[in-house]
Amino acid sequence: MMMPDTSKRTAIIARVRGLPTRMARSTPAPACTTAVGPTLSALLRAGRVTRASFPQIFAPLDFAGSDHKPAHANLSGDWRKPARMGFGIVVLTFGILGGWASLASLDSAVVASGTVVVETDRKAVQHLAGGIVRDILVSPNAHVTEGQVLVRLDLTEAQAQGEIARSAVFSLLAEKARLQAELDGAEMVTFPRELTLGSAPLAQRAMEDQLRLFNKRRLARTNEVPILQERIAQSERKIEAMQSQSEAVRLQIESVTEEHDMLAPLAHKGIILGTRLTALKRQQADLQGQLGAFLAGIAGERHTIGEARLQIEQVGREAIEEVSAQFAETSAKLTDAGEKLHVADDVLNRTEIRAPRSGRVVGFKVHTIGAVVRPGETLMEIVPDDDTLIVSAKMSPVDINNVAEGLPAEIRLPSFKARSTPVAIGEVQTVAADALHDEVTREPYYELKVSVQVSQFPEQVREKLRPGMPAEVIVATGETTVLSYLTQPLTDAFRLGMREN
Repeated sequence: MMMPDTSKRTAIIARVRGLPTRMARSTPAPACTTAVGPTLSALLRAGRVTRASFPQIFAPLDFAGSDHKPAHANLSGDWRKPARMGFGIVVLTFGILGGWASLASLDSAVVASGTVVVETDRKAVQHLAGGIVRDILVSPNAHVTEGQVLVRLDLTEAQAQGEIARSAVFSLLAEKARLQAELDGAEMVTFPRELTLGSAPLAQRAMEDQLRLFNKRRLARTNEVPILQERIAQSERKIEAMQSQSEAVRLQIESVTEEHDMLAPLAHKGIILGTRLTALKRQQADLQGQLGAFLAGIAGERHTIGEARLQIEQVGREAIEEVSAQFAETSAKLTDAGEKLHVADDVLNRTEIRAPRSGRVVGFKVHTIGAVVRPGETLMEIVPDDDTLIVSAKMSPVDINNVAEGLPAEIRLPSFKARSTPVAIGEVQTVAADALHDEVTREPYYELKVSVQVSQFPEQVREKLRPGMPAEVIVATGETTVLSYLTQPLTDAFRLGMREN
């Protein structure tokens, strides 16, 4: 193959220098021969030139005809596409975050610091009268239910006191029934059901004693009245006899008086002696004395009859007064004895000391059978399962409008490890009506009290709860959006800044 000379090669190169520019302006052809123009293409077909003879021309053309472009061809457009992509990602990210912030809700709450003001209300297990320990039925830290028997005391002394009190009550009940029968004038005593029900020996003995006394007193009253009545009858008979005698004496007096009146004229005339008249006067005086004695005797017997009748009336009246006084006294004694019996039965029932509430036994102080328990001594304590803990917290005045009674509140105890101490849910019980001032800082605050069930805390925490422990109170007041939460400081600052002089 003939190679072109240097002058022709130079001419061809000079002719085709503008080909790439025209190719860039037109639609690129798929073949390199088409891209170099008709002149160079004809030379290639005629065999007068080869691709190796003009590498500076055909190398760029071959590369342009392929799928790749030279590096300098893309320098002007490489940064626009990544920039647009990055800008789109930023816009999309902020759009998603903004939409989430405007729609997502957060719990709004008021946070206050406080202290435990009331220790868990432990229930003391005590005995009013004391005694001697017979049985211990629980162990320290054991869980018990309400009404469960914890300790039994010895029954001997309590039973003896109960028998004494019961005997007194039965005796007074029977005595009251007997006195009631005497007041009513009944022929027999009607005893109450407390005595007749059952067959208690004490009750039977009390009824028998009062029946004997009732019959004896009734017989005494029955015998006293007839005696007085007999005395009245005797006096009446004496009165009748003396009335008869006095009547006879009166007749004698009339007779002597008539005889004296008849003989007096004769004695004045001297027909008879004056001694005869004197004797008649003496006889008349004696008869007058006898008549007076009979009349006095009649009056005395009548007085005796009046006294006897008065005594008969007094027998009934005094008996009623005496029985009434005894009835009132017996009723008072019965009331007192009933109270003593109730106390004795209560002591007897309290020999079984029971759990006042369901919970866990702590503070165990009874360890020995036969130990003496003093009256009112605390034997152990029970931490109730459903007890309430009170937390007093100080709240900022700016939050007072957001807190009200009945709102739920979270209680955290910083004194314990957060992992072992769960958050307890309580309730706002009271909110102070007026602001107070801290004694140290003099800053105002509102006091709120929150109650929470102690059962929400673990057992090891319950046993260590003490007044004065720090506590954190979080009162849920509602919901707000993330956007509102983030922008509120800015809006508040902007609002205040717009009003600043």
